[in-house]
Amino acid sequence: MSETTLSPTPSSGTPDPAEDLVAMHDRLRFYRARAEQLQYALDHRIPIEQAKGVLAERYQIDIDSAFELLRSFCRNNNMKIHDVARTLVEQPSEGARRVSC
Repeated sequence: MSETTLSPTPSSGTPDPAEDLVAMHDRLRFYRARAEQLQYALDHRIPIEQAKGVLAERYQIDIDSAFELLRSFCRNNNMKIHDVARTLVEQPSEGARRVSC
């Protein structure tokens, strides 16, 4: 979305209610899409953070090492990190078999 679309004042200099309404709808669509993107990221990040904690505690390693372990496992097995993290958090015994040093 361009910067002019997000501008609160029309560029013509004369306020036009129709243009203002269109601009407002554009801004609303933009911010709704942004909110959805942020919610998606948050929903997927929480299990990853929890899985890092599980791995750090289980293997007595720091959080960065736990993330590297999780990430390398996912890359080596062509799996999505969110899916593995969710399994590790929701079913720790299954996750222990899936993610191993």
